[in-house]
Amino acid sequence: MRRYGGETIELHAVTPDGDIACDTTIATPDARSGLAEALERGIVRPVRKLENGVEVTFRADARQAVLRYVELESQCCSFLDLAVRTSDGVVVLTVTGRPDARDWIYNIFEQA
Repeated sequence: MRRYGGETIELHAVTPDGDIACDTTIATPDARSGLAEALERGIVRPVRKLENGVEVTFRADARQAVLRYVELESQCCSFLDLAVRTSDGVVVLTVTGRPDARDWIYNIFEQA
């Protein structure tokens, strides 16, 4: 389910009980080209751990990279819930999931 309202985008897990694995046919090197670097340039530290995932803040100029990440991640890791909200000049990405996916979620951003 996708909800676009104002400055918020929510993408709920398509297969919340699916395997905790990425579909590498979607997350190809071409699809990811430059994305990690764009996200890294825009991140505002620290990454905040949530009970069920993480919350990552980015500068406003990283919004397109965050949206690209969310679109790609929602397709290749269909067990994740993803949300983006824009407020007060920043973009906030929230990545959450079921209990057995939480360590995996934390590891996505552990070096950030």
